[in-house]
Amino acid sequence: MLVHLNVEEGNGMKSFIFVLLIVTLIPALVMAQYEESVPLHGNEYGAGITLAMAGFGLGGFYRISLPGYFHVGVNLDFYMMRDENEFTYYDYWGYPRQINKFNRLFIIPLSVDLKKRFFYNSIEDDFRPYFIGLGGLTFGMNFPNENDLEFSYLPPEEQARLPRENEYQLSLNIGFGIGVDVTTNQEYFLSLRPQYRFIYFPQPIAGQTNHSNFEIRLELGKRLVKP
Repeated sequence: MLVHLNVEEGNGMKSFIFVLLIVTLIPALVMAQYEESVPLHGNEYGAGITLAMAGFGLGGFYRISLPGYFHVGVNLDFYMMRDENEFTYYDYWGYPRQINKFNRLFIIPLSVDLKKRFFYNSIEDDFRPYFIGLGGLTFGMNFPNENDLEFSYLPPEEQARLPRENEYQLSLNIGFGIGVDVTTNQEYFLSLRPQYRFIYFPQPIAGQTNHSNFEIRLELGKRLVKP
């Protein structure tokens, strides 16, 4: 009888320990799974390359994370622009020759941007679609080329339109785009987005006031997040 009771007590103790382990481990596993599924969200910074319809730009950005998977930040870019009718060809010896290049225009936008991530609970954290809006100041400076011979062949109205002295202008810019961030590892990411930026100067610079452009923006950034 004593042995039988000891066996029953031993089986009961094992059952109790098994139930206790299940009750303890299941919430922990559920919480761990929940923590893994929560998208990471933190400050970010990096550098960007922009290909525009009329030029090429380099710059950098820094963004601060906000609740609701928003980021607000600042970015500074430096654009080297082409003339409207400029084109390049290569001569018999392989040297590049530029035609209709009468201006050397540089545009420097300093913008504040607001970035909103979409589908953060539906898509893996390594693939993050977003919308971005930006706006700020734009400084333009133009240094006309001294190609008097080519300039002399232009029609009189075109000669009157193009400047022959250095120009400096200050204006505003506003833009918007849709893109996606792709995480290369837990910290670094690549971002690709098409965007359109409106830039209008109060007075003509490089022969025109409208320097708006469709752009393709590529960013390499780092996320300041804690796993």
